[in-house]
Amino acid sequence: MNIKGKVAIITGAGRGIGRELATTLARKGCRVVIAARTEAQLRDAEREILSAGGQALAVPVDLARAGAVQHLVQAALDRFGTMDILINNAAVLHSTAFLDVAEEEWDTVMAVNLKAPFLLSQAALRIMKEKRAGHIINISSTAALEVPASLTTYGTSKKALIGLSEALYNTAKEYGVKVSLIYPGMTDTEMLRALNPPVDPSHWMQPEDIVGCVIFLLEQSDRVTVREIVPWAAKHDQI
Repeated sequence: MNIKGKVAIITGAGRGIGRELATTLARKGCRVVIAARTEAQLRDAEREILSAGGQALAVPVDLARAGAVQHLVQAALDRFGTMDILINNAAVLHSTAFLDVAEEEWDTVMAVNLKAPFLLSQAALRIMKEKRAGHIINISSTAALEVPASLTTYGTSKKALIGLSEALYNTAKEYGVKVSLIYPGMTDTEMLRALNPPVDPSHWMQPEDIVGCVIFLLEQSDRVTVREIVPWAAKHDQI
């Protein structure tokens, strides 16, 4: 795909991987719609992109709330008229053992990490199938490959995202729309640092490493779909 001029929606774009994605895609000529709960960080990212000559729309939104997805999609359509790329990156991470998970935590994590990607992907595919073009990228985690005992809700949501991506892929391919899934290993973000895992941070990947995977996916020929990428840190440890 030639991504110059394309409209990309990126969730969780106020910081970390999402922000790096937004600034990189904007530099490459994408018109980016960036969403996050952290309005101050999101506005700062928007200013950075605009000051560099890019096109960006910040949409502060809590994806756990009813109506948030519809608000985000409508804001993108009102500004840019379409959407060509969707990157479901936003996530909530709690370190809670199975027996200690409260219902409220379960509901919040599933709403952001699973329900929001489902609803956004549904909305995106309805638009993309009419053009018979587009790319949806879901950000899972290596925690989905073998769910750690300490990450019950996060790991379960990211494993469920694999099933969602499979169903989406098998639906979207009929319309010429690509679907890809990335399983990042330990990446240096505020979210991971707040978890404080017992692993030397110098061994972690950086957000730009994951962004490189996304760009690789997006810039493939229209004849090629890469369904999954699993980037591990060179000296990796699972949480």
